[in-house]
Amino acid sequence: MYTTTDRTKIPEAGPVLAFTLLDEAKLNRAQLSNGINLWLYRYKKLPVMQVYLVIHSGAFTDPVEKAGMTNLFAEMLDEGTKNRSALQIADDFDFLGTNFNTWSSMDGCGASMLSLREHLDSSLDVFADVIQNPEFPDNELNRIRQNVLTSILQEEDQPNVLATKVFVKTIYGKDHPYGYPRLGTTETVQTITTDDLKGKYNTYFKPNNASIIVVGDIDVPEVTGKLENALSGWTPGDVPAVDLPEIPDCDRSAIYVVNRPEAVQSQIRIGHRGLERTHKDYFPVRVMNQILGGQFTSRINLNLREDKGYTYGAASVWEMRKFGGHFMTTGAFQGEYTDKSVDEIMKELCRIKDQGVTGEELEAAKDGTIRSLPRQFETPYQIAAQLSTVALYVLPDNYYDTYVDNVQQVSAEDVKRVADDYIYPSKVAVVAVGDAEKIKTPLEKLGIGEVVEVDHKG
Repeated sequence: MYTTTDRTKIPEAGPVLAFTLLDEAKLNRAQLSNGINLWLYRYKKLPVMQVYLVIHSGAFTDPVEKAGMTNLFAEMLDEGTKNRSALQIADDFDFLGTNFNTWSSMDGCGASMLSLREHLDSSLDVFADVIQNPEFPDNELNRIRQNVLTSILQEEDQPNVLATKVFVKTIYGKDHPYGYPRLGTTETVQTITTDDLKGKYNTYFKPNNASIIVVGDIDVPEVTGKLENALSGWTPGDVPAVDLPEIPDCDRSAIYVVNRPEAVQSQIRIGHRGLERTHKDYFPVRVMNQILGGQFTSRINLNLREDKGYTYGAASVWEMRKFGGHFMTTGAFQGEYTDKSVDEIMKELCRIKDQGVTGEELEAAKDGTIRSLPRQFETPYQIAAQLSTVALYVLPDNYYDTYVDNVQQVSAEDVKRVADDYIYPSKVAVVAVGDAEKIKTPLEKLGIGEVVEVDHKG
């Protein structure tokens, strides 16, 4: 069969169809008597109920000498209560056909469950027991701790993970919780005790420090009644504010090399401190990054993959958190082109500041951002997870109703302005994990800054 399709040209995208991310009429808010903020999204497509609990305190509350405690805390939450053993919890959820998970991040932690509508009451009974009565038993802690330590050791053998860990430590320093991996380190995890986990629970796991998102076919009075009944033993209390140190403001660029003898590739990270999640320029920065390194057709990827052939893929990301964040370019590059790859990335950082972007690039970036949104709201879990972002970062209730408009309103001038304001080529940290014997001298010749060899801990 013959075709007249010209495969030398990228097919043009069709028009963006009108769509609604979340129907505002289906979203309701309430507050339980113990202070929990309730978000209910009416969802009638499936006979299921998604319940998603958000505690508004995450790994940023971990003392740096106990880094990884929030992750271990979340892992241990369903490992035994005053009423059920870990096996009983698993068996009870399994019998009901309910999927239960715990989670943690730098800014929050919590639990979620997906149950059949007809089994909601029974599932909530087990869910509430886990939330209100965790015991953190020593025998389970030893097992979970060993699993975490094994994961940490595995990560230390992965150059891509290692590069990001060293980069993050370089950006935030040794005194800031954001400078440590979510899992913690071998040294810190070994010091965490049952008393530490109980202390974290008693300090931060309060209903007045929580939001609960429910997605399913239920109305506010009914779900409020069920949650009031299930969580009646969970009482509010004072939650201390966390005084975090300032994120260091680097005044010059430097290159940090982690030696991996005979490595044929170099994992490279380049970037600097960034912005908090609630920053007023979130949308212009998001669009700017799409053009710079946020999609396959971004400048960084087209340059280093398609034009130079140094890598299978390169990208840039803005990690935005409650109390700051970082900007980072990332990729694995052929070892012999490590210095050239760094040089090209630096050129792209300067180019978007100096030259701005074209109208065609701007429209493609906004188009790509908008078209990718619907697949993030396909399931009850995805809807709940997206609403958890609104709850955790205290974004406007209509955040997703206005999301598309906020993207569409970004102009080329906005992109140029945020590139000028928030990208600092003269203050970057460059981390290269590769064969130091081969890459160190060429990196020094770039003249970016001092080249320092560091170990896997940064």
